[in-house]
Amino acid sequence: MDVSSKMGLVNLSQDIEELWNEWQIRSLMLLGLLLQIILTVLGERRKYTVGLGDILWLAYLSADSVAIFSLGILARSVANTTNPNLIPVFWAPILLVHIGGPGTISAYSMHEVDKLLINHLLQLVTRVGVVGYVLFRLRENAFMLVAIPIFISGMIKYGERIWVLKRSKESNNLSQQPSAKRPCIPIKDLLISSTESSREVRYLHEARLLFKTSNKMLFQNLDLVYFDQEITYFLVSEKKAEGAFQLTEIELGLKYDRLYSKVATISWPRFILRSVTFLSSIFALVSFSIMIKSKSVYSEIDRIISYVLLSGVVCLESYSIIGHLFSDWAMIWLSSWEKKIPNLYRTCCLSLLQYFSRKRKRWSRLMGQHNLISALSKKPVNNLRKKYFPGNWNIHSREGVDKDLKELIFKQVMDKRSKFNPDTNDFAALLKLLEERGCSVLQSKGCFRELGWSVDDAEFSHSLLTWHIATHVCYIDDSKKNGFANYQKCAMSRLLSNYMLYLLVQCPNMLAMELSGTRYTDTRIHLHRLLFIRNTHKEAENNKISIEELDTLSFTEDHVKAFFNELLQSPSTMLKQITEQDEENSALLDGCMLAMSLQSLQTLDGWPNEKKWEMISEVWVEMLMYAASHSGWKQHADALARGGELLTHVCLLMAHLGLSKQCPPAPSDDLDARYRRLDDILETVDSEYEV
Repeated sequence: MDVSSKMGLVNLSQDIEELWNEWQIRSLMLLGLLLQIILTVLGERRKYTVGLGDILWLAYLSADSVAIFSLGILARSVANTTNPNLIPVFWAPILLVHIGGPGTISAYSMHEVDKLLINHLLQLVTRVGVVGYVLFRLRENAFMLVAIPIFISGMIKYGERIWVLKRSKESNNLSQQPSAKRPCIPIKDLLISSTESSREVRYLHEARLLFKTSNKMLFQNLDLVYFDQEITYFLVSEKKAEGAFQLTEIELGLKYDRLYSKVATISWPRFILRSVTFLSSIFALVSFSIMIKSKSVYSEIDRIISYVLLSGVVCLESYSIIGHLFSDWAMIWLSSWEKKIPNLYRTCCLSLLQYFSRKRKRWSRLMGQHNLISALSKKPVNNLRKKYFPGNWNIHSREGVDKDLKELIFKQVMDKRSKFNPDTNDFAALLKLLEERGCSVLQSKGCFRELGWSVDDAEFSHSLLTWHIATHVCYIDDSKKNGFANYQKCAMSRLLSNYMLYLLVQCPNMLAMELSGTRYTDTRIHLHRLLFIRNTHKEAENNKISIEELDTLSFTEDHVKAFFNELLQSPSTMLKQITEQDEENSALLDGCMLAMSLQSLQTLDGWPNEKKWEMISEVWVEMLMYAASHSGWKQHADALARGGELLTHVCLLMAHLGLSKQCPPAPSDDLDARYRRLDDILETVDSEYEV
């Protein structure tokens, strides 16, 4: 290489280095603003949208890192430069605003709360110190008038973020909670909720009453006070299915705001702080616009970027305030004007309340679907995707939770509640009801003797897989014979079946499971092995195919259908083949036997198809209720940040109706028995001393 070429490369590298030195802080500042916009918009939408996890998580992790890195570059540049005017003095406080985060997202998940709180408390001093150092170095800069308001706004937003994280942590700390014997619902709130108001206003206040009990007791795994139980039962039981689910939707929306955003109850201190941050950002933008006309200190590019950054701060703050004003918390606060300023309330507030409460979406209203048999005909998933995107490949689709499904669930929950009277103080009867996962349905239909083994003697995950396979096989048979697949109860049975399997595969911590081992995996491998033998006409062992290779196989939809069609045509032959290749924890054999038993109800017992599918749908609802009554609240709180789950709503409905282990009957009999034991002991002790 000649000398000229070497000189050209050196000059090129120098040009690139100079370009990077000139643009690194500019590009990082713009990137930080872009990340704040993404977090602001998507942070609110994740409450009712699924599939935002990867994008939001990347933006959430990057936002603080970009801001801190930019702050370090600014501090280094200020220390090294001989001309401080080259660096806009207010860029450092803008980074502090970015670190404070938007109002729509304060934490990504419950797992982050404790760690983030400690980190932010430790880093508050250092980050504010760095910003203070930059401002001190540029203290003679004429644009300090722009920097100081932004610095105040950043301090407030950073402090608000720490306060929100502290609030979220305390809401999950049992030592911070009041005594479980104190009611959570004040009498004055009951009087407010009983006023003559519009339907939307009453629902907001009633949901807030339910939120008081769930936030302070249910989500802390504390027993509900008997007084609160009576109130929540009255509020929910008088509603129809759609109204009851709307109450839980609003309630969980309030819980989401408390856990994952800066939105909370309206108060004068928060109103003052928000006013200060908003007016500070406006003042900074206006001051910069006025001063830049008379002082051309910065380059044209830096002036444009400064305008963009300051305008971004104003727009994001405005968006946050508007979102707060139209939140459920603000709507509840506005509804309190009904008594104080009735004319203003009727003309301005009532129409807003009715419109926004009716239109607002507070969860996704979707339920994930995963079908074991349909998954056989899908393309195998590579190990890289399984490793870095666990579970996402298990979601085949998402279906809406419609009105008919809500009515089916609510009717069965109310039927179960009618079997229990809390005034009897029989807590054992309540626990027995909560342990039912299909047996009561089979008993009421008169077929427990034939089918009870599938729900009573099996582990829950095994029972779930058994009924999932049986439901799909019955669907295949009925749709082939008489086109019965469009029957409403059949469609709802399949939706619930696929949803429960989705929870087993995607969210196993939300289900009430014992040590399930590898039941799902063994069942899938069992099916793969049978289809492999059927289509290659070779034994898997003789062909030396490993379990890992079996797990990666996929089969055409025709091959899968042919297997189950032959099962329905020659059940005895196929059941023997299934038995010969049986896996230790596989539910395939039980699922196929259950399907044959269900189909025989029509041929042997004369059941119409409607009755059979009605029973199947009710069994699935009872399994759903069993899972809801045994799952932990922490998992439900985590699910709120992913668009919400139907299981969480069912869990809340049951708890508010008194169908929960946290809803014990009135303890009067227990106290009487305790005092009787005390009297007996005292009599015994006194008699001994007298002797």
